[in-house]
Amino acid sequence: MNRAALAVALLAVTGAGALAAQEPALSAQQDQGRKLYQSTCLYCHGEKVWGTFTLQRRLGADHGLLEKRTDLVAPFVKNAVRNGLGSMPAYRRTELSDADVDAIAAYLTRPRTSTK
Repeated sequence: MNRAALAVALLAVTGAGALAAQEPALSAQQDQGRKLYQSTCLYCHGEKVWGTFTLQRRLGADHGLLEKRTDLVAPFVKNAVRNGLGSMPAYRRTELSDADVDAIAAYLTRPRTSTK
């Protein structure tokens, strides 16, 4: 194999892997949800804070960080935000609108390329 063909083959293998590992771009709604999550939810559900530790203790280490989970579904997220769950308080519509809750749910349930 000549050098040019080898270079093309290496680029194809390494480039394809790098592209496949990238997360899909966020939609406008998902990006709004990310911003709302960061400004509202991270106080309890960020790394190394009590909400994350509580979820890890109850559900296992893989389920503590909500942003990393791939098993969440939008109706569950919306219900937890609106009605509270365990020690998590409910958020009223005056605190987070329905559109805000929909955006947070869209962000947390977005498609992922990997679980790690």
